[in-house]
Amino acid sequence: MFGETLPQALLALPVQDLPESIVMAMAVFALLGLPLEWKKIAAVALLQTATNLVRLLPIAFGMHTVILAISLVVYTRLVTGAKPSRVFLAVLVCFIVISLVELISVKPLIALSNLSYEQAVKNPLLRGLFSLPYEVALLILALVKNYFNHRNRKQVSR
Repeated sequence: MFGETLPQALLALPVQDLPESIVMAMAVFALLGLPLEWKKIAAVALLQTATNLVRLLPIAFGMHTVILAISLVVYTRLVTGAKPSRVFLAVLVCFIVISLVELISVKPLIALSNLSYEQAVKNPLLRGLFSLPYEVALLILALVKNYFNHRNRKQVSR
């Protein structure tokens, strides 16, 4: 993305990619109605974080998003055994949430920071900060959906 170098990509892994992968895995698990089992979420998140190095490949802009979506479906399927179609739908919902929150938050963040979008995206630390709004949105989605999943499981077990 924008000519990212290996050192920049490696810095982005703990700053943006790992937190993003954790909340994305949590949201997918919750949307699937699965309990938030930390070992399984960590496994999916670590695999997804490593897959984020796809940004270094010389591929068309946007293709890395397709690769990351497919990889998240595959990793979640491998770890949970959930139906691929349901996993794909959950991943799609997460990407829609990310897109909507970015549409809402990027312009004000750029105005507040006096940076161009390209400057923010090139710097892994700034990219990590700019990703916070959608990471928080995914976290809220995961926790709220998990709350209702847990509540429904208790009602069914009565």
